[in-house]
Amino acid sequence: MVAALVATSIGVPQGLAATNNHGKAPALITIDLCSNGIGDGAGSFGVPRLTPEVFDIGIDVGADGTIDRWLSKEPATWLGGGNSDIIRYQGWVRLSFFQLSEYVGQPMRIRIVDKSPNYYLAINSIVVNGADGVVVTNVLKNGSFESQTPLEGWKVLESSVSPSSKLVVADSAGELITYGKQFLSTRTDTSSSDSSETAVIESETFVLPGMSSFIVGNISGGASEFVNNAASNGSDNASGVYLDLGTATQDPNGRFDPETDIALRGFWPGLGTAPANDFGTVLINTSGLEGRRAQIVGFDDSAVFHVALDAFRMNWDWEESIIKNGGFDAGVPTPQSHSDALAWFAENGTELTPDRHPSGKIPNWTVTKKAGGTADAFFFDASARRDHMTGRTYVGTGGGDRSSVGVEIRSDVFTLAAIPDPSTSPFVQFASAQATDRIRYTDDGTDVAFGRVELIVDSNNNGTFDEDGDFRYVQRNQSMALNQSNSGRDLWHYPEYRFYIRPEHRGKQAVFRAEERFGAFKASWGWFCIDDLFVWDGKAASLAFPNSDFETGTLDNWTAEIDGGSGFNSWLSGTRQALDAGLVTHAAMNNRSVSIDGQFAVDTAARETGGGDGGVGRITSKAFALPQASTPATLTLGITRVAQGIRVTWDGTATLEKAERPNGPWSTVTTGAGPYEVGATEASLFLRLRR
Repeated sequence: MVAALVATSIGVPQGLAATNNHGKAPALITIDLCSNGIGDGAGSFGVPRLTPEVFDIGIDVGADGTIDRWLSKEPATWLGGGNSDIIRYQGWVRLSFFQLSEYVGQPMRIRIVDKSPNYYLAINSIVVNGADGVVVTNVLKNGSFESQTPLEGWKVLESSVSPSSKLVVADSAGELITYGKQFLSTRTDTSSSDSSETAVIESETFVLPGMSSFIVGNISGGASEFVNNAASNGSDNASGVYLDLGTATQDPNGRFDPETDIALRGFWPGLGTAPANDFGTVLINTSGLEGRRAQIVGFDDSAVFHVALDAFRMNWDWEESIIKNGGFDAGVPTPQSHSDALAWFAENGTELTPDRHPSGKIPNWTVTKKAGGTADAFFFDASARRDHMTGRTYVGTGGGDRSSVGVEIRSDVFTLAAIPDPSTSPFVQFASAQATDRIRYTDDGTDVAFGRVELIVDSNNNGTFDEDGDFRYVQRNQSMALNQSNSGRDLWHYPEYRFYIRPEHRGKQAVFRAEERFGAFKASWGWFCIDDLFVWDGKAASLAFPNSDFETGTLDNWTAEIDGGSGFNSWLSGTRQALDAGLVTHAAMNNRSVSIDGQFAVDTAARETGGGDGGVGRITSKAFALPQASTPATLTLGITRVAQGIRVTWDGTATLEKAERPNGPWSTVTTGAGPYEVGATEASLFLRLRR
């Protein structure tokens, strides 16, 4: 029974909320574009104008001429808004192909299709795996269209534009694009309203790499303006966030070096004119940099923007053992520790400077106020929308006052770490949307609201799961929301959450619990959706227990409790089809225009039954055994010729490394299961497997 369910779950189409069921690291392709043909208009959920083979962007997996994924068919991407009649700073949006992990190691091409006389498509960059393209290579050749040879790395399949080089528009003054000096456009006269020009172009073949490490963090404000074009989005290019990199033996040098450090680029989480920008989540690809020392840095010298940080973690390190206090919650006053700390409970952010913290500073972070500066670092309990925050607090500059300048927030030095080896590191993984480990108190601290997802281990093997001695894995840091919804962030998080199981817990009994207590006060934006609970034993994924993905259409093997919330009468939710068939009482994901894996999930937002998103209660799984690492099989490396070059295969999961010489240096190509394909090259290439 379990095996059959696993086979069904693993076979679902990708691009949904399905978990990564093969142990590989995340993979994604991000596109910054401007168009009048994304969707049906701001705030609308109508049929997208993007249409495969007519006006769309596709991925040809295998580079065999067939498009396997179209952007318009990505259920995780909201295409109901973002249209721009003209090419301008505020018209650029960021859309993504997510959950490409199953294709790691495979060749592919990107195809850009505009056969429509009614719409134009402008693309500033296409980035694979969030690579910055300076320190970490973007494997898509000329993905930013910045090459001095127009369309280098791209083949024009058909076009009404002649010569086709005109498709690359120069903007040396940076008047139209947020970053860079050139972009692709099927409206070659950017001052025109004519969208009749057409083109179909395709990239060179590239091999999708796996990430060997990454950093995820939540950011508000002008996080990338300091490396963007002058005055883009009205900025003064004086605030930003970057990863300051040192070496394996030397700490970072304390300043931004463009060719050495990783800066965010083109990231705008909210309106450039808003004093309190919404939070958005970023992924910083650090593949190949493992072992180097680093620091997270946010600075504000801007009279236009503030900067705010929250929930930074390395890979899936929910305990913040690598980036210490990445969520800024260490030592923050609670009613139990400081019952008189009313400013903290009342969320009065303008009073909560580092010196008000019980330790007199921000633990594991350094705040530097510059001579003549007017800014400080402030703790906050709430953002403009209370979305994409984690834990109790986040830290921002200037107290929300954009005119305050002259402050830097810098993490302790940490060492970039590789993603754990999937062949020896079992984990529990699940899909989640919206809520995380968030805590809010009443103004006097007498009551608490929270949303929490946790894995509770029966540490002493006595069959109970709520004792003080039981260990709890907590969903502590938000991941990336899959781009946009009608509120900008209410979608599935990516990468999906993983709890890597400690050796002492492997094989023990545990329960999985989701609890939502936001309905009573502090607004009700704490709803969440849960799906696809899997375990990974080092070789394969399986359901944690029968119906851990809810696909029986019941709550079998789950105990659901409902304690309040208008219209909230069942944890079980489903697709629109399941709702119309009477199988559930409300659609999943707060009635968002997105899909789920399969037909069913659980959530607390009962829109369709006259309620809102204020459901209160908890749901707990049956006890199940935590995975243990399977004994790895003997590694066998196979190499065969294919049309594009060579294909490398191996049994099980391992790390494939390459070098130009037998004695190295060796670098990681991909981690996980094969195959891996690489194009023919004149350079020498040596490959080895490591487990």
